[in-house]
Amino acid sequence: MATSPRATLADTSKALIFYLIAFGLATGVALAAPLLGPISAFLTMFTPLAAVLLMLLVVTRDGYSRDAWRALGLHRAGLRGWGLALALPALVLGCTYAVAWGAGIGRLTLPVDAGALAGIPIDLLLSLLIGGLIGGLGEEIGWRGYLLPHLLSLGPRRAMLLSGLLHGAWHLPLLLLTPFYHGAGSRLVVVPLFLLTLTAAGVCYGYLRLKTASVWPAAIAHSAFNSIWGQLSLLTVAASPLALEYLAGESGLLTLIGVAVAAIWLAGRLGRCTAGVPAAIAQAGQI
Repeated sequence: MATSPRATLADTSKALIFYLIAFGLATGVALAAPLLGPISAFLTMFTPLAAVLLMLLVVTRDGYSRDAWRALGLHRAGLRGWGLALALPALVLGCTYAVAWGAGIGRLTLPVDAGALAGIPIDLLLSLLIGGLIGGLGEEIGWRGYLLPHLLSLGPRRAMLLSGLLHGAWHLPLLLLTPFYHGAGSRLVVVPLFLLTLTAAGVCYGYLRLKTASVWPAAIAHSAFNSIWGQLSLLTVAASPLALEYLAGESGLLTLIGVAVAAIWLAGRLGRCTAGVPAAIAQAGQI
């Protein structure tokens, strides 16, 4: 009797193959960027999801069992993690921009028109909903839905850090080969800051995934971070755009410090919520 790929591939092997597919797809999109234009950044967000589908339906054929889909964490809303998923990005980025405004790197400029001012929360909510349901979920199904559980044999903390680092490195084709993602500033400064920030963020998103047994809080936190950063950057007039990018941008030094502090705090809480996590995921597709 032939042995199925599912029976022969270890979890870490599945993680490696998944990552090579996701990175290869992202590289392909980046190489096609001269033809695709700015939409290449949008298309890249869905390459982790495409890699998951290829893994489940073609490479391992795990997707022909219900447990494999349940293991992605889509079947639970994870409501108990939503508050933290929204509060953590708001706190980190709020503190980051407050320091930037106080230091004179940029200044907060609110609309004078009352209607435009009232529209800010609406714009933020729409961004969260659209980003969470489309972009954030498209990425997080791959990174925290599929990759993180397959790395848990390394230990939860190592798995979260590695999932964050790999998530950051997956952006490199877009960062290095196109002008459509963090185009401002020296790559020698932007890339290390970006990789460190995403590595720390991997702990935050991973904690939400492990705490709730759901990928939704991680997707919400991911979307909230992007949406809140986008709103704050629109409301900030930079004294020096380059200084603002390096210090308070999506992966600026101040942002990195805030995310790292949050990651250290959550990593310290991890032991109280993850006893038996790897075995539970492997055996039942849920935490």
